[in-house]
Amino acid sequence: MNKIMKITLDGIDISKLFYSVTNIKRNIGSNWVNTTSPRLQGVDYLYNALGGKTISFDYEINGTFFDEINANKELLAKYINVKAPVPLIFNDEPNKVWYVVPDGEQSFEQTTGTLTFLVPKGYAESVDTKVLNNDNSGGENGTIINNADNSVSVLINNNGTLPIFPTIKITPTAESGFFGIAGQNVLEIGNPDEADEKRKTKQTTIADFKTQSDFDTNFVDATDLTTSWETNIPPIPNNSKLKWKTDGIRMSTFSQAATWNAGIQRYDVPKDSTHQYPVNWHAQFNTFFIQNNARQAGRFQLYFCDENKQPLAMFEIFKGGAGQNAELIFWLIGGDNKMHRYTAGSGNGYKPFNASTGKAPGGVTSLFDAAHGGQAIIKQGNKISFYWKGVA
Repeated sequence: MNKIMKITLDGIDISKLFYSVTNIKRNIGSNWVNTTSPRLQGVDYLYNALGGKTISFDYEINGTFFDEINANKELLAKYINVKAPVPLIFNDEPNKVWYVVPDGEQSFEQTTGTLTFLVPKGYAESVDTKVLNNDNSGGENGTIINNADNSVSVLINNNGTLPIFPTIKITPTAESGFFGIAGQNVLEIGNPDEADEKRKTKQTTIADFKTQSDFDTNFVDATDLTTSWETNIPPIPNNSKLKWKTDGIRMSTFSQAATWNAGIQRYDVPKDSTHQYPVNWHAQFNTFFIQNNARQAGRFQLYFCDENKQPLAMFEIFKGGAGQNAELIFWLIGGDNKMHRYTAGSGNGYKPFNASTGKAPGGVTSLFDAAHGGQAIIKQGNKISFYWKGVA
C-alpha cells in the first residue's frame, strides 16, 4: 500500500482516493495586489491588498481496474462540487486551514489529474483555539492585569502574521446590567446606571419615607454623636430629637437649657443578597422646618452611612441665629473620606429660605410641606444627585 499525505476537504479524507500526491503548490505567504497610477516614468504606488490565492496538487487516482478507478473519480467529483468555501487541511500543516472552492478546469487523463483550488481570503487560518485566562496569564497567550479600580487590562499576544479578532467570553460572578470593553474600539453593552445583583425593569427604592412607620423603621437617633457633624460650620450640641409628625420630618423635642439645638438621624444603607452595598440607591423624604422662636436655631441633619457609621451623603437645614433666613445644604463623601458641601448649582450649594414661613426668598412656593416638599438623595454608580422641591 502506497503511503501518501493525508488531505481533508470539508472534513472528508480525499487522500483515500489517491495512489499518490505530488507537486503540491501553496506558495509562500499571500498573493498581493498592488494598485498604481501611471506616470511619465514608472508608476505612483497607491496601496496594496491581499489578493486571492490558488492551491494545486497533482494526483494519481487509486484503483487497479477501470470500475474501481471510475468509482473513485466520481467520488472525487462529488466531494469537490461545492458552492461556497470549505476547509482544506494538509497533514504536514495540521494547524492551518484553507477555505477553498474549486477553480478552473479540474484536469484528468486516464488515471492522473490536477486539482486546483481558489482561496478567496488569500491566507490560511489557525485551527487552534488559544484561551487566555487567569491560570495562564503571563504566558505565551498574553497577560491579564486586575487594576485597582476593578477594571481589567488584557494584553493578547498575536503569534500569527495578520491581525486577529478575539472571541471574548465574559462570565459574571453576579448579575450585572453593563459590560464595557475598551481597545482600539470601545464596546459597551447594557446600561451603566442599572442596579446590579437583581434583575429589575426599573430602579428599586430601598428607602421611601412617606409615613411615620417608614421613618421610625429606617432611621435611628445618632446617639453616638455628641454634636452635629463637624463640617465647615462649628458643631452644635446634639441635644434635641428629630421625629416624624403629621406630614414629614421635623424637630420634635427641644432642649430647654440651650438656645441652640441640633437633632441628628442616621440611616444605615443596607447590603444586598450578596453582602455588597448596592451600586444604585434612591432615598426620598419630606421635611418640615419653620422657626417660631430663638431656640429653634441650630441644625437639622439626616445622614446616610455604611455599617461603620461612615457617612456617605447628608441632608441638612441650618439656622444660624436671629433673623428669618435659614439654609438647606447637601453634603457628600469625598475621596478623603470627609464630608464636603455639595456646591453645584446656584447659591454655591446653599439653598436659602424663609425660616418663619418655609418659603423660598422672593417666591411663594413652600419648600417644606406635604404638597411641595420632596427631598431625595439618589446614588447612581459613583454619582450622587440631590433633589429638593422635586427638582434636581
